[in-house]
Amino acid sequence: MTRDLQFQARWRAWNALPPGDRAIFASVRIDGLNYDEAASRHGCTAQDVERVIVRILVALVDADDAPP
Repeated sequence: MTRDLQFQARWRAWNALPPGDRAIFASVRIDGLNYDEAASRHGCTAQDVERVIVRILVALVDADDAPP
């Protein structure tokens, strides 16, 4: 898969995620919050944050395997 197709696949996967999940992911990966801080910001538990992070990473990796 070319880089452009890979980016497009990941972009589609990202946009298919619920906005709340994207916000939690951004809090951790972009804002640099730890799971407890992100949980406090988003009104959930650290376990919920962990599940969201895993779910998103799996979705992005799986997007690489999806046909264009």
